[in-house]
Amino acid sequence: MGPFDQRGLPVKRSRSRSFVAAIAALLVIALGAPASGGSDPWTRAPRTGHIDVGSRDGKPVPSLVPVEADALGRALERGRIGEATYALERARSLFDLRGVRARYGDVRRADARAATLILRDLVARLDGLTASEQRQARAILARPTDGAADQFGDGYTVAEATPVCSTHGCVHYVASTPDAPALTDVSPVNGIPDYVDSAVTTFEEVWTAEVTTYGYRAPKSDITSVNNGGNALIDVYITQLGDQGLYGYCTTDDPNTDPASGYLYYDFSAYCVVDNDYAEFPPPSTGLPGLQVTMAHEFFHAVQFAYDALEDTWFMESTSTWMEDEVYDAVNDNLQYLTDSPISMPDVPLDYNGGFNVYGDWIWPRFLVESGGDATIVRRAWENADASLGGIDQYGIKAYATEIADAGAKFRWAFADFAMYNDAPTELYEEGSSYPIPPYSRRIKVTRGNGGASGSESLDHLSSSYTWFIPGRGVTDTAKLWVVVDAPAYRTGPEASVVVFYANGNVRFFPLSVNKQGVAEMVVPFKKGVVSEVDLVMTNASTRLVNGECWVDPSWTYSCAGNPTDDGMLFEYSAILLQ
Repeated sequence: MGPFDQRGLPVKRSRSRSFVAAIAALLVIALGAPASGGSDPWTRAPRTGHIDVGSRDGKPVPSLVPVEADALGRALERGRIGEATYALERARSLFDLRGVRARYGDVRRADARAATLILRDLVARLDGLTASEQRQARAILARPTDGAADQFGDGYTVAEATPVCSTHGCVHYVASTPDAPALTDVSPVNGIPDYVDSAVTTFEEVWTAEVTTYGYRAPKSDITSVNNGGNALIDVYITQLGDQGLYGYCTTDDPNTDPASGYLYYDFSAYCVVDNDYAEFPPPSTGLPGLQVTMAHEFFHAVQFAYDALEDTWFMESTSTWMEDEVYDAVNDNLQYLTDSPISMPDVPLDYNGGFNVYGDWIWPRFLVESGGDATIVRRAWENADASLGGIDQYGIKAYATEIADAGAKFRWAFADFAMYNDAPTELYEEGSSYPIPPYSRRIKVTRGNGGASGSESLDHLSSSYTWFIPGRGVTDTAKLWVVVDAPAYRTGPEASVVVFYANGNVRFFPLSVNKQGVAEMVVPFKKGVVSEVDLVMTNASTRLVNGECWVDPSWTYSCAGNPTDDGMLFEYSAILLQ
């Protein structure tokens, strides 16, 4: 199998726009097999530059990390506070939820894995804060070793022990107060707590995997930070975070984030903070495994900061979640997010920057790697997203599309195949037996009496639907099923596939060829007793934006704050029994 399926050559269309409605009347008539065919070449949406919205070189700040509706959100919605103050208070709530509730009322605890991007939201909005608020923000962003200066965060209240530095980083800790890890020093006996030794070992394992083996850019040096941990190496701080519901986070105190710095790019240094025992979290994130996957996930955010700290939320979180499983494959903490993934929620656009979907989207880079056999495609996408000096600063979807094109395929083919193979995850994915299967929009039993069925689905961009057809009463052992899709014009992004499940457990995949007018059709086996199910997968693979423009949607709901052109597209279908 190649990286992605080639979806054929153009087919003729001799039917009107009401094609599906017309053939529905023929459901019980024996028909000959239709012609098969393919698709027209796809021209990718033009790359768009930045527009002048008054933020550095014109790129607006990312949308705020979504949090369940609460008093703080209502204050923003009603205009009592602006986005910058909201970002400040939301960041403060990570460490002082009681204090924020005292000022605003019913403020919800943010997602335990969202701390990095909540703090990123604050960094991105520093220029919208008053001088007093900026001082408060700097206190939140301060390092634990800043002590009293970190009064709104998680500052140490005693002097730190001697940091333990390895080849690429330094681990900081204290030997007393609730921030201290267990002081057990058994293996090895070296005067350093075993948990600190584990943190150092884990950090180097992560660095080796992500930077040395996978080839990602190392995090930027923090040597210019006022508190740089004593050297240019990246710093990791051990504190008590679990009692606040936090696994860990990485953030930045890079002087280039200062609105007065004049720095025009989006690459920043970072430091990271991890919990001191991971005792508060359920398996598989308890103890050492919790430290491991958190370090792999959060360190990758520090890597991302060296490319573009203001990238799409879904792009940042999905690749960090994917990376934690790449580094520590046996932990499988990422499986919890599949309930909010394109497998379980195929109707949610891939590039939606909200909810747990941003984590569940890790299955997309996993598909690209396992279907093409090359993990470097994700790194190359991040290289395309590079927003440092000299970088081309493509947004996530565009960055992926560029690499898929370099592989000789088209983004729409890859996304359609993604939906197709997700219908039977055990057939492609190494760990597919642990994955769910997509929900069906309709489950239809085809009988001799009804002769088939027809229907329609409305699909937003980068989403899919699944319709199941089951052989029923009167279906013979010579039966076939003629599946027809009548979608909007090909330029709007429609794709379709058929997946045939056999009674013996075999599965066959059939990418359909969509012509210029949006019609696709195929005859597939439907023998009762031989075929157990035929699934129609309809996909809206559009990546088009209104006027081809990024940075126009202040809510930054989807990729690059653009407005999708092809949402709510009508896909009609029909399945006709032939026997």
